[in-house]
Amino acid sequence: MSNLERRAANAAWWSTLEILARYGVQFLVMVVLARLLSPADFGLIAILLVFTSVGTLLVDSGFGAALVQRQRTTADDETTVFIFTVGAGILTASILVLAAPAIAVFFNEPRLVDLTRVMALVLPLGAFASVPDALLTMRLDFKARARAEVIASLCSGAVAVVLALRGFGVWSLTWQSIVSIGTRGILLWLYSGWRPRGRYRGASFRSLFGFGGYMLLSGLLNAAAMRLQSLLIGKLFDTSSLGYYTLAQNTQQAPASLIDGILKRVGLPVFSTIAQDRARLRSAFRASLRMAMFLFVPCMVGIALVAKPLIELVYGARWSPASPILSILSLSAALWPIHVLNLAAIGAQGRSNLLLRVEVIKQVIGILLIAIASPWGPLAIAWAVLFSSLFGVGINAYYSKRLLDYGAFAQLLDQSGTFALSLVAALVGWMILQRATPGPTSMLGAIAAASMVYGTLAVLTRNTALNGLLTILRTLRERSNTPTQ
Repeated sequence: MSNLERRAANAAWWSTLEILARYGVQFLVMVVLARLLSPADFGLIAILLVFTSVGTLLVDSGFGAALVQRQRTTADDETTVFIFTVGAGILTASILVLAAPAIAVFFNEPRLVDLTRVMALVLPLGAFASVPDALLTMRLDFKARARAEVIASLCSGAVAVVLALRGFGVWSLTWQSIVSIGTRGILLWLYSGWRPRGRYRGASFRSLFGFGGYMLLSGLLNAAAMRLQSLLIGKLFDTSSLGYYTLAQNTQQAPASLIDGILKRVGLPVFSTIAQDRARLRSAFRASLRMAMFLFVPCMVGIALVAKPLIELVYGARWSPASPILSILSLSAALWPIHVLNLAAIGAQGRSNLLLRVEVIKQVIGILLIAIASPWGPLAIAWAVLFSSLFGVGINAYYSKRLLDYGAFAQLLDQSGTFALSLVAALVGWMILQRATPGPTSMLGAIAAASMVYGTLAVLTRNTALNGLLTILRTLRERSNTPTQ
């Protein structure tokens, strides 16, 4: 294994630990809060996230990704990004505060006035940590990031639970976000050791924005398609309906965010180091895709299969209306590694203009499908997300075919073994659920049996992705057993 592969494996390992710990803590907190708060409380926060997520993208403006892609940055580059993002964070937060009454009127929710004004704090707090975050990612130093993320999740989770127990309702979710981002920012500054030692330079801004501007527009389109779901449900229906959809979306996004975080953090910086060697980049892309899909596809199919008993066991029976939405959203996310890694491979080659073109086509179709489906309710919107995801696979892979001669057909063909194993395992789990008495025991039995079938068949068929994962694990174990000098 080459030095690059060792660094990538080590980065993936620490990134996995970080995201598992962070989302593990967040998931446990969400389980507790779901039993303490109402669906309407979650719906109100989902409405706020429509605006704060777009604001966060505007504040970052793609500069974080631009620093990572550049690999070698100067003190002036870093200081320029810091000054711009902090200034943009303060400006965007101010606009959001002024717009709070209009937001409340649009959704006919007076509580949104004060909630929006307080939640606006996340924008300057997030901007404060943008450069340290990018530099740690560029160095593949996910050990430091892991400590920051986990500590921030623990602190914010504790605050949210205490406030919920004391009857603060939706405010517990609001302060959870603020405490998480603020704590994370302070820790990233401490762990990165970075300080703004350069000067603001227009040349640095223009150079970085040449890449970051495309990333900004791409991110805005993606956020528009994502948050449009919440905006339409919140406007056309009630906050409880949005709460059910949000809980299903958050549950589906727990594993999706894990794989997304790992692949984006490791994929772009690692692919960027070999971007000039087309053969190596294609080989790394292909191997990464196989391993990611091997882990991710059965996970999402499994969640779709056991959605109803899972929702009732974890969150309680009152959340059962979220279960059909969770099934459809989980299936829509099954091909997510293909989306992420194709974009990482294109971005690594500095082709941010192509990233924008991909996102324009993909997200315009997605937005149209969601808008058309919205009058029929949250379940119809989930189906629109599924169809737009399938369409997006072909669009994402189109430019990989042009740049790396590795298109959608070849990518899907490489996953044929994973698809076949997942189908067989899902059939085993489905048969158990159909024959057994509904409840937690049958659900856990179905998951255990399906997992055993999947793993056994992977070993018997000598699955390529499994062999690659085992090689990485052996390398990490050998590295951990090697005494430091």
